[in-house]
Amino acid sequence: MSLNKFSLITTFVTLLSAIIIVTSLSSLPQLYILWHYFYIFVLMLILNNIIFHQLFDVEKEDCSYIIKVIFHLTIFVVGIVIFLVFYCAYIYPLQSIPFEQFTDCQVQGKLTKNLQGSESYSILYTNFKYKGQNMLGYACQSNNNQKPYHQDPYPFQFFQNNTYYYCEDPIKNDKSYEVPTQTIAASKRQRDILNRADSFYSRSKGRSNQAKAKGCLPYNFSQVKLPSWVCVDFDFSYEQLTKPKDCYVNFYENQQKAYENAQERRDLRYVNNFALVSFQYPLYYDKTMLLSIIVYALFPFLLSLDTAYYELGKLVKSYLFDKHFE
Repeated sequence: MSLNKFSLITTFVTLLSAIIIVTSLSSLPQLYILWHYFYIFVLMLILNNIIFHQLFDVEKEDCSYIIKVIFHLTIFVVGIVIFLVFYCAYIYPLQSIPFEQFTDCQVQGKLTKNLQGSESYSILYTNFKYKGQNMLGYACQSNNNQKPYHQDPYPFQFFQNNTYYYCEDPIKNDKSYEVPTQTIAASKRQRDILNRADSFYSRSKGRSNQAKAKGCLPYNFSQVKLPSWVCVDFDFSYEQLTKPKDCYVNFYENQQKAYENAQERRDLRYVNNFALVSFQYPLYYDKTMLLSIIVYALFPFLLSLDTAYYELGKLVKSYLFDKHFE
C-alpha cells in the first residue's frame, strides 16, 4: 500500500511550515522548549495521513478534502478555545494589572501565618514614596509563589475575608511556619499598628487550632489575601526584604480610597483598598502549563495547514506526477 503522492506533497509542505513556525516561536523567551515537543506534531502528522489515506480516493478528491477540512478545523478550534479559556481565566487577570515603578521601597514590618497547612503567608508592611510622601503598601511573602495554577488555594486569586477554601495536605505542626512580628518602624503609629495586628494574629491562631478536627476555616488573616503569584519567595530572609529596592505599585480596586489608606498608613489587615506592592514585574505565572496549552493548540493549527496546500498539491500532482506516469 503506497501513500498517495498528493498526500506526500501536502505532508512535506506542512512539515516545512511547522519547522519555520516553531523555529520562530522558539526564539521568544520561555518558548525555546517547543522543539522538545515537536515529535508530538510529527506523530500527529503521520497518524493524520494514515487515517486520510484510507479515505482518499482519486475519484472522490473533493469529498475527502471536505472531510479533512472539517476534521482539521475542529481540532484547531478546540485547541484555540482551550488556550483562550486558560489564558483569560488564569493568566490575564493578574498580568493585566497596571503597575507604577518606584525606587527605594523598604519592608518595615512582617506578619506570618500558616493558613491551615495549605500555605505559609506573610503580610509585608512596605514603605514607598509617592509624590514626596511616605506611604504604606501591602506586599506579601509565600511558599506558594510558584505553585501550579490548579492547586487549591489557587495562587492567582485574591481571597476576601471569610472566603472558604479547602486545604488538601495540612501541616501537622502549625508552629513550623510561625514567625513573630518583626518591626523596624520609625514611628510610634507604625509600632502600634503592628502590635495590634500581632495581638489579633495570636487570637486567630487559637481559634484555628480549635477547629482543626472540623476541617479548614475561611480565610480571616486579613480583609484581603494577595495572590501567591504576587508574593516574594518564602526563602528570602527578613534582612534581605528590609533593604531598599525597586518595587511596583497598584492602588487596588478603589484607587482614591486605596491612595488615602496608603497615605494615612492604615493597618493593611483591616482595609479592602490598599497600595498593592510587588517586587517583580511582570508577575509570575505558571509558564510550564501555559507552554503546554500553547503546544496543544499550536500543533492542531499546524496540522490544519495540510488542507491549505490542497490546491498546490493537486496542481503539482497533475502537472508532474500524472504527466510523468502517462
